Order: sequence, then structure tokens, then C-alpha cells
Amino acid sequence: MTRAETPIPLEISYPDTPNGMSDVEWHARVDLAAAYRLTHHYGWTSVVYNHITMRVPGTDTFLINPFGLTYDEITASNLTCIDLDGNKVSDDSWPVNRAGYVIHAAIHKARPDDLHCVMHTHEPFSQSIAALNVEVVPMMQEGCQLFERIGYHDFNGIVLDETEQEALTTAMGADKHTLVLKNHGLLTAGPNVAWAFVRHQLFIRNAEIMLRTMSSGAQISYISDEIMRHTREQFEGGAAQSGAAVRHPEWPAFWRMLDRIDPSWKH
Repeated sequence: MTRAETPIPLEISYPDTPNGMSDVEWHARVDLAAAYRLTHHYGWTSVVYNHITMRVPGTDTFLINPFGLTYDEITASNLTCIDLDGNKVSDDSWPVNRAGYVIHAAIHKARPDDLHCVMHTHEPFSQSIAALNVEVVPMMQEGCQLFERIGYHDFNGIVLDETEQEALTTAMGADKHTLVLKNHGLLTAGPNVAWAFVRHQLFIRNAEIMLRTMSSGAQISYISDEIMRHTREQFEGGAAQSGAAVRHPEWPAFWRMLDRIDPSWKH
């Protein structure tokens, strides 16, 4: 069979789990490392700042990037692990950024049953939206996933104080997965890394389209609340993704792309 005829795998296959580590933690590490490399690929990074975290399934600990590494230096093995109180759990010497702990632990504590991965960036399109006194408007079919799923958190300086966690969780509520951190940045979350990342990408695309249409001066075609709600339910139920409500169908495609760029992220 020639290379052109070789079937492209549509499922992911995790590398072997290192000795002394559970499969669930290793798989979480690999998925999270993929999100960091993808964030680097799309140019959403702020050098060593911002964070993507993933709860280790079945535990009260979560994985976070070692503070000081760029996103293209992160691998499954060098992610560090902390508990919900910010204490290091993994046996490594990597430092952890305080603001990263405060923001992410707030969501992990408040939504332990459904938001296991939390992603935060200072990407320009979402920061532009965060700097405007406007609510996010779903602008296209995919953007309907954001309808009634976005919270807003006012800026109070760098989030170093745990007393701000209550305001963050109040803004997120019980049924939202996205936060616009006013004059700050974007936070998305999901039941796994794939959902959190795809929601992040979706928000950024919608933000870009929203800003472009607002600046065009032309009449904007708004979608009715009824249609947005119906379309959101199609996405959330998996009907629009061949029933793939658990893991986004593009996640294996992201893996293949990363492998072509640099497969070291899996190690």
C-alpha cells in the first residue's frame, strides 16, 4: 500500500504509561500537553504566562504548566501537579504561578462534576472584546454554542488574592463554561481538554468576526434567541458532530497535526 493509500487514523492512541503512574493521569497529561502545543501553534501565548489546567480524574489534584517554560517546551512528562489548596503533589522542582493557581482552582473547586479542564489566555481578539462594554453576540452557526453560556468578571488587578475566587465562581454560575475577564482575557472550561480548547478557539473566532462586523458599518444580521438556543442544543447534544458529545471529533485531527510539527509533546 502506498503512502497515499495508507488510511489516516481517525482515533487517538496514547503512548505507553510510564512506570509508577496511573493510566488516567498519563492520558490527562498527554491531552493537556497537546493543548499547550496547540495554543503555541495558534499564537495565543504570552511567553510563559497564562495557564491550561486539567483535573486528574478521580482526584482533587490538577495539572498545570511549570512556570517559566514556553508552551512549545511543555510535554506530558514535565507538567506539574498541585492540589486544590495550591500544594505541590508531583515530585519535581518546577515553580507554579500564583495567579494561575487562584483562577483555575476557583473553577475546579466550584464545578468538580463538569468542568475538569480550564483554559485561560490573553489573546488579542478576546482581550479586545474584554476591553469593550459590550456583551458577546453569537455571530455565526458555531457561535451559537456561546449563547447563554458566557459569564463576565470585572477587573480588580492581578488575581493573586483567593478572596476573588468567590467572584469568579459567581460569574461562572452553574450553567456557563466561558468567562470574559473584563480588561484581562478569556477563560473557557469543559469536561475534558478537547472541549475546553475547542470552546476557546470558537470564542476567539466569534470575537474576530464580531469586531470585524462592528467596524464594517454595515447592518449586522443577528440570529434570534430561539434559533441560537436551538442550535446550541444541537451542538451540546452531539447531533451536529455525529453523536460525538464526549470528545470533539477534531481532537484526533489536532493530534495528527501536532505529530507532523513535533511529536515530542507526547513524551
